[in-house]
Amino acid sequence: MGMYLVDVSAESWEREACAPLLAEALAARGLPPYPGPPRTKPGFEEKLVPPMDAFAAACARHDATELLHASLIVPVEFTGLIELPAASTYDDTTIAYSAQRLRAAVAPIAVEVALPADLPVERMTLNATIDDPLMFYVAMYHQAAQYSLRWNSPLIYA
Repeated sequence: MGMYLVDVSAESWEREACAPLLAEALAARGLPPYPGPPRTKPGFEEKLVPPMDAFAAACARHDATELLHASLIVPVEFTGLIELPAASTYDDTTIAYSAQRLRAAVAPIAVEVALPADLPVERMTLNATIDDPLMFYVAMYHQAAQYSLRWNSPLIYA
């Protein structure tokens, strides 16, 4: 049991209630729709285990608290958060956040904590290799943004 940040498969995205809502919200901002993830890609899955207090404080210091409200990370460039009237795993709405913005928001925090360049890239390895909760969340969100952009794939909490 627990909360996981996971990638969304192409098949799941096609059935996802928020997919057409995101397309509408992007169109309202003058942006093209997100076409969905590719059919083949490696997976992303990380269990959120340690407390987030230190990470939330770092986000506040770096004016990056928006990322804490996201329940959907998408590889589309837009500002702010997009609230979608579709239930997420843990709320009545889905809050979309840009992976590009996530990468930019985490970058100064990564510098602050001296995030190592040689982080493990396999699934489910960060919580087994990083003991410091702040470093864990910086690494997880850094890798989540990189994964989302590299593979053109959304990420959700499950």
